[in-house]
Amino acid sequence: MKIILLVLSTLFLVSLSVDAQKHTKGDTISISGATVEIKIPPKDGTTDSRNQSDIVKQVQSSIKSDLKDYTKEMQNQRFISDNVITDVNVESITIDGKEALIVTYSYTLKSGSMKFQSDDFGPGKYLVNESNALLVTLAVMKRNLEGQLARYVTPGKEISITINGSADAAPVKKVIRYKGEFGESLIKDCEFEGRSHQMVVTTSKGIKNNQTLAFLRSYAVRDYLKNHMFHQSYPNLKYHHSATVSGQRGGQFRRVFIEMIVFKAFE
Repeated sequence: MKIILLVLSTLFLVSLSVDAQKHTKGDTISISGATVEIKIPPKDGTTDSRNQSDIVKQVQSSIKSDLKDYTKEMQNQRFISDNVITDVNVESITIDGKEALIVTYSYTLKSGSMKFQSDDFGPGKYLVNESNALLVTLAVMKRNLEGQLARYVTPGKEISITINGSADAAPVKKVIRYKGEFGESLIKDCEFEGRSHQMVVTTSKGIKNNQTLAFLRSYAVRDYLKNHMFHQSYPNLKYHHSATVSGQRGGQFRRVFIEMIVFKAFE
């Protein structure tokens, strides 16, 4: 009789523990009247760090393939020539103890000959639609944000986007007209040669040097991203600008690079 009671008691406790696991979300379950304690691993939505390296490799492979295919498609349609080389790099780094995702979009030209001027910015040009190679890069970036990067680049995440605009060594001999596409007076900080400078561009004074021209190429991309990709639903998104002036001349030195950092990307 005692053995039967012991068995029934054990089955009752097991039944209670199973039922508690089904209905309790805590880390520890204590069953009243018995010394039974069950540990349940917490579900905080984080990704095992051992898997992050594989995830990054998969994301990069997928995005690189997408960029390669789209670039080839645009070349076949003669939107850009085979003079354009596009690239994207994806990596993760630890920032403040948390894994951040860094995605960098870049492109260049095999030749800077005027023959391929429509591929990238012509001399004195700075608007996004004046560089077909840049438009192709931005189109793929948008596809990535809606596809492979959608689960990492979300409105609640802290995101930093650094846009580098570059200009070649051809001097600005005549003031280039600034038509006020981004406001009659544009004032923003921009890193140049390792230091932060306050860039001031107005419709009255125009563009007088390559540093300002490179900055405007950077800002044009910011304006495009804000209006076509991120809108106002990303409150923790910050933009940064940098300008580079090459010591060489040619279309391959008039371009834009985009680096996006997604903090705590895997949470």
